[in-house]
Amino acid sequence: MDIASVIRAMPKVELHVHLEGAFSFEFLFKLVQQAGDDPSIRTIDDLKRRFVFQNFNQFIETWFWKNHFFQTADDFQQSTYYTLRELASQNVILVEAFFSPWDFQIKGLTAPEIITATIAGKEAAEKDFGISCHLIADLVRDHGSRTALKRLDDVTPFLGKVIGIGLGGNESQFPAREFETVFRMARERGFHVVAHAGEAVGPESIWEAIQILNVERIGHGIRAVEDASLLDYLKMKQIPLEICPTSNIKTRVIKDLCVHPLKKMYRQGLLVTINSDDPSMFGTTITKEFEELQRQLGFSWQDLRRLSLNAVQASFASEMEKRKLAAIINYYWTKIK
Repeated sequence: MDIASVIRAMPKVELHVHLEGAFSFEFLFKLVQQAGDDPSIRTIDDLKRRFVFQNFNQFIETWFWKNHFFQTADDFQQSTYYTLRELASQNVILVEAFFSPWDFQIKGLTAPEIITATIAGKEAAEKDFGISCHLIADLVRDHGSRTALKRLDDVTPFLGKVIGIGLGGNESQFPAREFETVFRMARERGFHVVAHAGEAVGPESIWEAIQILNVERIGHGIRAVEDASLLDYLKMKQIPLEICPTSNIKTRVIKDLCVHPLKKMYRQGLLVTINSDDPSMFGTTITKEFEELQRQLGFSWQDLRRLSLNAVQASFASEMEKRKLAAIINYYWTKIK
């Protein structure tokens, strides 16, 4: 069995993927055609070319262009369903997915309605495809802590259906320390808490997320390599890192995979996991992420197995669910010769 086939078939766990950036092109094309307001998009290939970016500003512009096609609650339900179908086709057995209903300023459609629709899509996909999905609401730091608190109130009635609170957005202009109260309240209400940190800003952003927000996982975290004491702390505490290699390259945080610090962090014993972030936006998949680790960085089959088990360990699954997930992964790899 060749390595590409092994990677395609291997059971996977993904902890850092944004539903808004992991849409099905087929479904988005349907929405574009229904809207009928962009004659340049005549085929799915036209649509895919729209997502080839020359710079970060173009990425942001396209992100908002894409968002305006989502007009009804059913759009969100179906998009979630098709995204999870795609992940299940890659043998993703558990995904912990970010979503931010507040990104969509739609007249007459509220954030709670979008949350309800997203949950419905998730539950239908779990039933139809056998994938397990945990939802994490990204409050998005760019609108400040007062708005984040209001957003926490929006999502709190859905606790249980939504298991976590995240914090994406601009690290430099909206540092983690400004959200201390929001995250304390989220923990008190029973949410798991995570934050993007150490992507565009250095180790200080990671320290704040750990020491002030008391997060359970770090989104990205690659700038930790700039602080030896932080690397030691992350290793000692086994704080999981949600590393997204292609995303880091596409956003120009890292020049190319050959100089990405993930291999060093993995070899040093940090709890590294591999993720796709915004796969449709960045032209990647979780399968491609693992393929490139093997092809460009020489990760062995044993490394891929270890990374998969790391993701199980780092997940917010129950201990019983973790044992089941680990058993599925270990059984698969015992058959690989």
